[in-house]
Amino acid sequence: LDIILIPPRRSELEKVICEIQPDIIHSHHAFTPLSLLSLEAAKKHNIPRVLTNHSITLGYEYSCLWKSSSLFLMPLRQLLSNANVVISVSKAADKFISNFLKNTVKRLIIPNGVDVEKYKPLKKPPENPVVLFIGRLVYRKGVHMLLEAFRDVVSEIPEAKLLIVGKGYMEPIVKTMVSVLNLKKNVVFKGLVSEEEKIHLLQNSMVVAVPSIYGESFGTVAVEAFATGTPVVAFKVGGLAEIVDHGVNGFLANVGDLRGFAEYLITLLLDRKLRKKMSENARLKAEKAYSWKIISRKIYRVYLTLHSEEGISSTW
Repeated sequence: LDIILIPPRRSELEKVICEIQPDIIHSHHAFTPLSLLSLEAAKKHNIPRVLTNHSITLGYEYSCLWKSSSLFLMPLRQLLSNANVVISVSKAADKFISNFLKNTVKRLIIPNGVDVEKYKPLKKPPENPVVLFIGRLVYRKGVHMLLEAFRDVVSEIPEAKLLIVGKGYMEPIVKTMVSVLNLKKNVVFKGLVSEEEKIHLLQNSMVVAVPSIYGESFGTVAVEAFATGTPVVAFKVGGLAEIVDHGVNGFLANVGDLRGFAEYLITLLLDRKLRKKMSENARLKAEKAYSWKIISRKIYRVYLTLHSEEGISSTW
């Protein structure tokens, strides 16, 4: 796999395009300068163009409030509509990006994937009541809400542990909360870890908590947890609401319902039979819906259709 680092300048980008003469240009992240430039340059050179949107924003559900009056919408719609096909990683991401596209642009939903051969369950399930959080320690990831919910967990399961993996600007605040909530004996900060260590933590946790409160277009941690056979408790937001099947492979709480979130964690930590069933369901969904082998085939079919003589057909 050849990787070429390109400065986000039109001249450098067009130079590389002329040199390698690609069959397809596939841009990622809709609002970065390089993505916008690559779509424009590809159109100029008559190269088929794919864009994958990985983003949503706060309040995307209420686009009617800002869509008609937005001053930046028109130029962005013009630039993003240079794509032949726009892939979104979830229905939520598709709904958001639709505000910035002309009706002539084909839209598809293809989620991100996970390596189900690398991320897999252990033969022996975990025996200790461990809840795992993986993510940046920033406001929208909701780790502060998780701590409040976890206080209720500890009141019923004193030996329960919460492992926090990640760094971020809220780390000092989060650590202060741990002290204030009297959770020092129950919360462990792991910092940044290697992928191997992350897989080990996923495999050895009973539950993965994903308490994001907004801006979650997908939920990679949830899918990785599923692959290792670990149920997920999350707030019902964005792409997470599409990944987690409530009562099947995890639980979804309404945003801000800390007691409900805590009760779902407690249920999974205490109910071995339910946890085993949800673990099996989680792994099954990872294999059937999120394996990179399946996802890559879907993307490849998009490439083949675009590169065919007929172009974008009506048989998508």
